[in-house]
Amino acid sequence: MARINPLAFAVNTARSIPIHLSIYRLRLRNRFSSASITGEDGPTVSLTTHGHRLKNVFLAIESIGRGSLKPSRLMLHLDVEEHVLHPLKTLQRLQRRGLEIHLSENLGPHTKIQPWIVNAPSFSVPHVVADDDILYPPWWLQRLETCFASDSVSIHAYRAHRMVAADDGMSLTPYDTWPPGLGKPSNLNFATCVSGVLFPPAFLQLMRDVGQGFRETCPRNDDLWLTYLAIEHGIPISQVARESLHFDVIPGTQVTSLNASNVFEGQNDKQIKSTFQPSTLERIVELERLGGYRS
Repeated sequence: MARINPLAFAVNTARSIPIHLSIYRLRLRNRFSSASITGEDGPTVSLTTHGHRLKNVFLAIESIGRGSLKPSRLMLHLDVEEHVLHPLKTLQRLQRRGLEIHLSENLGPHTKIQPWIVNAPSFSVPHVVADDDILYPPWWLQRLETCFASDSVSIHAYRAHRMVAADDGMSLTPYDTWPPGLGKPSNLNFATCVSGVLFPPAFLQLMRDVGQGFRETCPRNDDLWLTYLAIEHGIPISQVARESLHFDVIPGTQVTSLNASNVFEGQNDKQIKSTFQPSTLERIVELERLGGYRS
C-alpha cells in the first residue's frame, strides 16, 4: 500500500478549499438567484458538454454568468435531444435567466463553436468559447473584451503554447514538449480553448467561408483548427497575460479527458501532421527566425 505524504496531503487539501467554497457559492446561486446571466454589451459565448460532465456544466455557466461583464448571448450546445427537451433542473433554472440550449450535431470539441459559425445571423460582435469543466473568474470575459478593444484583429486566448519547428524545418517537435506561449501577438502561439478564446468578427466570417475541413484532418482538436486557419491567413494569436493561465478545474470532471488522449496518446501530433500544410510549416520556421513577430 502506498504511503501518504502528510505534507503533500495538507498542501493539496489547502489548495482545494477555495475551489470547494466557490462551488458551494455557485450552487447557491443556481438554486436561489433570479439575476440574468446575460447582458446587452458583451460578446456572445458558447460551450458544449457530454456524458457525465452534463451534471456539472451548470457550475461553469454560473461562473460565466456572475462576471463583471455578461455575455450578450450564452449558448450551450448538446447532441442528445432528450437533454435539450427536458434539461436538468440546474439548467432549467439557468434557462429562465438567459441560457440558450440548442440541439446540435456531435462534432466533438468543435461543437462548442461550429453551430454558431454555421447558424449565426451575422458576426457583428466577437465570440468567445469556453470549456465545460472550468470555473471562470469574475473578470474573465471583461478582460477578453478589453483585449479585443485594444486589438480587434488578433485572436485572444488566456492559454497558449509556442510551436517549435524541428531541426529539419519540415515538421514540428512533439506537442507535449512545447513551451508556454509568447506574451505578444504571434502566429507561433498555439491557442488552447480550455481557459477561453475570443474570436474577432472577421475571423468568425473566415471560419464560415473556409468550411469544415476539420472533419477530415483534426476532428478531435478544435484548438488545432483555429490555429491552422490563423497561421494560413496571417491572423496573430495573442495571449491575454504574459503568462499562460489555466483556471480551476471542476472536481470530478476529468474521469475521461479528451486532452489526456490527445496528448498522451499522441493524437495531437498525428492531427497536426494531417492539418498543417507545407506553407504552414514554412510560416512557422520564418517566424522563429524573426523571433515570433509577423513578417
